[in-house]
Amino acid sequence: MDNTALILIVITNLSIVLILGALTFLIYKLLKQKSSTETSDNLAHEYHPAIKQRMKDLNKIKLTRSDLFCPNHPDEPGEVSCGICDRLFCKVCIKPYKNLHFCREHMPLIMNKEWVEVLTVKTSTQDPEEGVRLYDEKKRIFQDLDIPTFIETHYKINVDQDFIETYLVVFSLLDNFEKVNQEMNQFK
Repeated sequence: MDNTALILIVITNLSIVLILGALTFLIYKLLKQKSSTETSDNLAHEYHPAIKQRMKDLNKIKLTRSDLFCPNHPDEPGEVSCGICDRLFCKVCIKPYKNLHFCREHMPLIMNKEWVEVLTVKTSTQDPEEGVRLYDEKKRIFQDLDIPTFIETHYKINVDQDFIETYLVVFSLLDNFEKVNQEMNQFK
């Protein structure tokens, strides 16, 4: 009789533990889902819809260690991206030039070649999507066509009306001007 009672007590305790574990898991999932919904709702009110969509898309990307660390020094975190290739580099491997930074591979290209302005795109804080698309196009041209370009940002500040205008200026090598101009046709 004592063994039967002991077995019943053990089975009852195990059942209680399993039920509590299942309830804890369900509560956790419910709270996580609620938190995710609240974050999405907050994004809808704080950011432009295009920026909100890009933030959602970024959550889908699984970055690898090589994407976040310097390609030349794998133990050093990437801190600044190159103005041409957009890869992250540590402070040792990237150098400033004017108001941008360039990796060791692209610094001689910037300093020793003739660069020309291809186009200027005016953006605003109310509608930044045009600038986002311009940076995406610049990246595509480099990755798909192996044509280096860079973008400088210029600001015009109207203090009286408390307004800032942003101008994104795309530059290409003189030799690649026609091809880049053709690729950037959608922005004209």
